[in-house]
Amino acid sequence: MRSLTLTLLFFSLVPAAWAQANCLDQVKFPAQGRWAEYKATYKEEPYTVRYSVIGEESRGGKPLQWVELRMEGAKKDRNMIYQALVPGSLVELGQVQEVVFKAGTQPAMKMSGPMIEMIRGQLEKQSFYSEICRGVSLVGKEKITVPAGTFQALHFRSTEQASDSWVSPDLPFSLVKSSGKGYLVELTSQGEGATSSIKEKPREMGGMGQPSR
Repeated sequence: MRSLTLTLLFFSLVPAAWAQANCLDQVKFPAQGRWAEYKATYKEEPYTVRYSVIGEESRGGKPLQWVELRMEGAKKDRNMIYQALVPGSLVELGQVQEVVFKAGTQPAMKMSGPMIEMIRGQLEKQSFYSEICRGVSLVGKEKITVPAGTFQALHFRSTEQASDSWVSPDLPFSLVKSSGKGYLVELTSQGEGATSSIKEKPREMGGMGQPSR
């Protein structure tokens, strides 16, 4: 579950950037095919993190997006691809409909039923929305340089989380840079044409995290 914990952490970094005023309204996923890649360090371990929107579909008349998070590090067995079918806002991650993930060289797995209920609970608990939106204040608008270039961004600070974040709504997934206790994330590149990083058919996950027979 360690890889899942890291995945949930990085999913939470973008909403952590928004100020109290309208923070839950402004964080949206980009259009299908858009992606953003980051250089990240978590507890001194380096990772390459890539967010992308890889597909769209409708269920029950509600539009949904397939959002992928791919994490690659020095230890290949800790690499992770995590895909979630969710509404078009980060604040609605708790309404995830389906999850597919692939850890290292293990087979890709699909979560549904009781397992998806567990993931919904974890996403809601680790999204930080209620606490972050109350504790973040706007420092100002400023230019910031990261490996992807120089951007005009809004600088937000959370004294509660001891973190600083720079965001630009013109970028896919909005985040330019975020730093705090034990982590650093910086945008390295962005683009279009994203497709699924999982090429195999996922297996259905049964109870207690075991594959269904």
